[in-house]
Amino acid sequence: MKKNLWMLAAILFCGTASVLAQTADDTVYVFKKDQPDVIYFVPAFADSTSLDFMDDMLQWEWGKKQRLTPRGEKASRESMWDHQAMRKVLGEALGLDSIADETMPALSRLLVKTYNTGNQNAGLAKDQGWRTRPLKMMNEEPWGQYDTDFLRTKSSYPSCHTAFGWATALAFAEMWPALQDTILRRGFEFGENRVITGAHWQTDVYAGYHSGAAAIARAHTNTELHKDILAARAEYARLKGLPEGYDPVEGADVPHGEKFLNNPVDTASYRYISDVTRYWAAKPVRYTPRGDQAAHEAEYSVKMMYEVFGQAIEQKLSPETTPAICALIDLVLDKASETADRLKPLRFRKRPFVQLNEPSFVAGDEEKERGKSSFPSGHTNLGWTTALMMVEVAPDHQDEILRRGYQYGYNRLIVGYHWATDIEATRMLSSALVARLHADPQVQQLIANAVAEYNQLVTGINSVTHTETTSASSRIYRLDGTPADITTNGIVIVKGKKF
Repeated sequence: MKKNLWMLAAILFCGTASVLAQTADDTVYVFKKDQPDVIYFVPAFADSTSLDFMDDMLQWEWGKKQRLTPRGEKASRESMWDHQAMRKVLGEALGLDSIADETMPALSRLLVKTYNTGNQNAGLAKDQGWRTRPLKMMNEEPWGQYDTDFLRTKSSYPSCHTAFGWATALAFAEMWPALQDTILRRGFEFGENRVITGAHWQTDVYAGYHSGAAAIARAHTNTELHKDILAARAEYARLKGLPEGYDPVEGADVPHGEKFLNNPVDTASYRYISDVTRYWAAKPVRYTPRGDQAAHEAEYSVKMMYEVFGQAIEQKLSPETTPAICALIDLVLDKASETADRLKPLRFRKRPFVQLNEPSFVAGDEEKERGKSSFPSGHTNLGWTTALMMVEVAPDHQDEILRRGYQYGYNRLIVGYHWATDIEATRMLSSALVARLHADPQVQQLIANAVAEYNQLVTGINSVTHTETTSASSRIYRLDGTPADITTNGIVIVKGKKF
């Protein structure tokens, strides 16, 4: 009976809830039609013919070995759907038994709305394709305490659990930066649980993390999120008996990746073989236009960020013409560098071209970069952090922004400077950094300035503002060229494609 109830919850919350959210904006921060499209900016999932599937299989083996351990028992307990799962998980991270509606209305509101926003985003992506889950491919019974045969009827890609778990963790890390590393670790593990239970492949989980981060990035265009974070912060301070005026932001450092991410893969790890395989798979790309792009974008600078994201938002960015947007990007480079550079010596790993004793595709950088750690990827940290921040500035170009930010990280595998697992872990570090930056009032002002500047640039083209959740129609139009939006009946053109 209990499992049947949770199966019903799964249907409601990964499917129909996202539809209801369109008309119930008090339960979600981003309307369904305005959500970033994970299928657009993350490459297609790894099927059984892909070399990425080797890592999926290795991680499936790892997950299965965890099931009869305390880690596995926790993964099973936390397999439930609905925001009830996050009430317990985040409550524990905050030193509470749980987060209750009746006694903690502000914390509960923030949790439910971020849960719905992240879950909805992954659900939209799940509706666009099909991938067989590990438990079905391996002909196993559902293993998680709340998992049922219902899972066999739903696509594995991406992981909804991971998306809503990471989305809520990011929002709560922003709400209380003093506990960000603990909160982020619990959000990270919540996604990892799905590999252990056999409900999802590792690449499904990675996509879920990115889905949750993208959804929360877009949620920041809705001022209700900031209001709810402030209300939840005040409520939590009262619950903990802290003095009036206590500020959990003051003195809180940037996130510590060594505290919430797993250690990097090394040559003794079972995953090392999949890292090497993916390195060799990416190497032929060097001799294509995509490889030329990766080599060109190897420059680590604000100038390169102006170029990459200027292309994404169809504007020329420079300190002279767009000083507010450039000031925000300048800050991102400074904080991204600090976050990555501090972690590198703590979790040192040889770069691929050093480990394999062969030349990279950017020979001019080899000498100065040879002794630096492959984990984390500084370029990936800069590119993905900038992308998530720029979604808030130019939400009408969000999918292209995220696509370019994702590519900027993948460049580093192509040129031989970072392993695939380093790049994926770094994107987690990036989304955590964005949460911390949003908690800073000075950064909030920089964002507001950049948003105002962007809106001024496109005056007469679209009407997206920082306080709305309506989507721009400038890139969506009817066959006769007249403006439309995603809800328009008949054929419309979206990003050059018919729908």
